[in-house]
Amino acid sequence: MKLSIIIVSWKVKKDLVQCLDSLYENPPACSFEVIVVDNASSDGTVEAIKRDFPKAIVIANDENRGFAAANNQGIKKSRGEYILLLNPDTIVPPNSLDVLVNFMDENSNVGGCGPQLLNKDGTIQPSARRFPTFRGALYRHTVFRFLRIFRKEYKRWLMKDFDYDAQKEVDQLMGSALLIRKVVIDSIGLMDENFFMYYEEVDICYRIKQVGRRIVFVPKAVITHSGGRSSGQIPVRKRIMMLTSLLKFFRKHRGRFVTAAFNLIFKPSVIIRDICNIITSAVVYLLALITMNKARRLRAEAKLTNSTVFVGKYCWKLLFKM
Repeated sequence: MKLSIIIVSWKVKKDLVQCLDSLYENPPACSFEVIVVDNASSDGTVEAIKRDFPKAIVIANDENRGFAAANNQGIKKSRGEYILLLNPDTIVPPNSLDVLVNFMDENSNVGGCGPQLLNKDGTIQPSARRFPTFRGALYRHTVFRFLRIFRKEYKRWLMKDFDYDAQKEVDQLMGSALLIRKVVIDSIGLMDENFFMYYEEVDICYRIKQVGRRIVFVPKAVITHSGGRSSGQIPVRKRIMMLTSLLKFFRKHRGRFVTAAFNLIFKPSVIIRDICNIITSAVVYLLALITMNKARRLRAEAKLTNSTVFVGKYCWKLLFKM
């Protein structure tokens, strides 16, 4: 078996069906298998896949085990030389998987590679990044963003100047479509299940680089990715999971002592940012009411609600448990 395609799903039946349609309508030239790991969806996902895609291997979990753990279930079941971690909200056009597989065949020192990701409207979806830094995290997630402190470090982390037309070695690629050599996984180990969701692909890319293998962006392969369809159903919890996983990454790869010192600044600054969001959103909401600007009012209402829930319900977890 050449290629094992592993798709983890949670309450995204429609997207998953479209993804599988694209795979079986545009199959790779090599031998392949599709393994769907469902994290206890309540929308009839498992029944639909078993009925409409009998060739797919389905693993149905009784609970949501998270992205890393579910992918590991698929990896353990897989028989392929290459493992493709693929999100269910993707559409795979003809030849894209062949380009990735051929690239890996021709470059034995590459541990993983990924395609050009496009949004549904055909625009480029940024998918290559450097590994996260403390200063970049402060800009992205805290009140430092309002003050424009560490903005350059943040842009460097997200590779804002990256040329998405050029094939290039990078630190990490999005886990939405990430092809990894199975022997590399055998060498470095499975995905770290301490990451329930987010940064698990950053962690595995980091470990691939640690053993001297390359991660390469391959723009000749193109896959459409909607993005955030599962996590978008839980916006505040999504943010908590993202912050939790970021700090786990720092503790694991930057050290516990240094990360603990960083948290003395980071965690209060996150909460201060949301308090500022509450104040500014309330002002914008009132102005929108006065001017009868419905679109602006709804945006302000959503931001106000999310920040209020975050501060009121989750700040204790941020301060004392993360």
